[in-house]
Amino acid sequence: MYFLIQASAASAETAVTSTVTQGLEIIQEPLGQTAVDIRVIVARVIRVALGLLGIIFLILILYGGYLWMTAGGNAEQIAAAKKVLTNGTIGLIIILSAYSIVLLIMNILGLGSSGDGSGDLMGEVGLSSDQNFYGSGALGTIIKDHYPDRNQIDVPRNAKIIITFKKPVNLASFIDNTNGSKDGDGNDILGDCTTPNPNDNFSWENNCDRLKIAEPNKLPPISIKRAGEEIGGASVLASGANGSYHTVVIRPLDLLGSESENMLHTVRVGAAIKFDDPENDNPSIFKGLPPGRDFYEWKFTTNNTLDLNPPYVVSVFPANGTVESKNSVIQVDFNEPIDPTGIQGVFTDQKDYFAIEGNVIFATTSQSTLPPGEFRLLNGYKTLEFTSTLACGTNACGGTIYCLPVCDKTGADCTEDTYEILLRAGRTFTNSSFEALPFSGLMDLSGNALDANRNKIVDQVSITSPVFPNQKEYDNFFWSFRLNDRVDMTAPYLHQVSPGPNAGNITPDQELSLLFSKRMRVEPMYSIAIEEKPISADPLCFVPRVTFNDDGTTDDDYTTKTELKHCPFITTAQRYYYPVVTSSVEDVKFNCFYPGKGPIDTESASKNSKICDDAHPNNCCGVDKTTDEVFCCNGVKNTIDTQACIEALKSASPLTVISPLTAQTAG
Repeated sequence: MYFLIQASAASAETAVTSTVTQGLEIIQEPLGQTAVDIRVIVARVIRVALGLLGIIFLILILYGGYLWMTAGGNAEQIAAAKKVLTNGTIGLIIILSAYSIVLLIMNILGLGSSGDGSGDLMGEVGLSSDQNFYGSGALGTIIKDHYPDRNQIDVPRNAKIIITFKKPVNLASFIDNTNGSKDGDGNDILGDCTTPNPNDNFSWENNCDRLKIAEPNKLPPISIKRAGEEIGGASVLASGANGSYHTVVIRPLDLLGSESENMLHTVRVGAAIKFDDPENDNPSIFKGLPPGRDFYEWKFTTNNTLDLNPPYVVSVFPANGTVESKNSVIQVDFNEPIDPTGIQGVFTDQKDYFAIEGNVIFATTSQSTLPPGEFRLLNGYKTLEFTSTLACGTNACGGTIYCLPVCDKTGADCTEDTYEILLRAGRTFTNSSFEALPFSGLMDLSGNALDANRNKIVDQVSITSPVFPNQKEYDNFFWSFRLNDRVDMTAPYLHQVSPGPNAGNITPDQELSLLFSKRMRVEPMYSIAIEEKPISADPLCFVPRVTFNDDGTTDDDYTTKTELKHCPFITTAQRYYYPVVTSSVEDVKFNCFYPGKGPIDTESASKNSKICDDAHPNNCCGVDKTTDEVFCCNGVKNTIDTQACIEALKSASPLTVISPLTAQTAG
């Protein structure tokens, strides 16, 4: 499904970003150069020149008046005075005409009336707080996700900072083994915390590894500034599986922010961090980017409070007590972001149960073998998703369907089996606070342990063996479901998109969202793309945030809303955006978004699309697998390839439905 939304110059008064200043801030500091576009420099020169001409006009008027006042009846001097005043007036008309022409040219160039969209020719160019630049956001080239979000406000002072990279990173490039931990071969263990002796208190500074500081004359691998000043050090933990680490958790040694006021923080991820790729000499994560663009930076603002509220589980899939097909993912959705340490990884067989490496998540079955696959924390660290790697079929797009094992133990004689899952809550330091020991179990990003029964009372978790049934109590979270030996191949489709196809004059902060007909996997949402016209040197940054809506009964009752949280759309000059949702997007049964069924038109008042569902079939663009139509291009069924659809949209009138495309052949 492809659809067009338009940011128009007609709404420039609402602009938050400027086409001129996009990305300038990121190249200013490392190069030591002024963050000014050449068009802005020209505009400033013209502005100064017009100012000088205005001064000359004023001098001429004063001089002409002086000649007239001192003429004393001298006709020749009065004539000279009149000539000076006449020429001065003509000059004023020329200056005002030039002023109008300059304003017109500035607007054509996307500069606004001042070079920054401020509406004042005498104004200065100011950089937006939201830059769209090369390494940014999910779907950028380097960073997949992070917490806090870009420009997030009201972040608690005891929050941790999380960064997830698109590929595994080399921990030695930015972590010091300050706690001295070693593996069995004497190698450093990086990104961990040691357990204190029974009589010692836990200390982030002494028990956990630390973030590397900057080498002389170099920028630090990761910089965290509070109101422009570097914080005083931080512990750093690594999260991953089988020695492969994509995610790091940074816990400042001192609390963020201030007790008395909100405070701005800046996190900068630098080129000193390397990928874990020894075959290519562990290159910098920003290798290949030009100087001045070889880092990623974002800002957030803390409030003056601490988060002392524990997290809880909002929903799970498969739901407790339900029966699902074996081609299901396992999802746990939390009410707030969760600390990823110790909860991402693969199951190992512990004879009576299965456990991931950190001994925080457990599973058991009666007639099925070890589930192959991996837990990953996604969706802004709010959704834990287990994806199997056991292939069991092919979906409508030719992609692989994966299944959980069902009744495959030797001697098993069944068509259904029960899965039990248990999430261990973090072990709290005391009975009076939810603050928990790192790596001890589920906790939020302020270190508050999971409160499974949601009573806001610390119920110390049990660690008594065996896990099942002894730990199915206290603040641990557990549920069960049954899987049958069948494969569900019902495809999802789109109920509604916002803005709808061909929506125009969108605002900089316009919500961009998609409502799917089923519960969806989170991981493929990161594949959604947005193309732009004109093409920007600094692409729009955005990241998917997923909300599940269901009543917990049948699969037909699930819907999923995916909102693409984005930097402001550019409205200082006319620009078109093309969200692209491809067949790589899948539901929780690995069924791809095909046939590409979705809404055909936009409600003009709301800018949202009409609702496409069984009750409103005339609002749907739905391709038929029995024909050559393969997807919907801006609400019209097509047989062309994806890139041809985008190019046709870009070349066509922006407010015209592209119906002629149906005559083209598949590419």
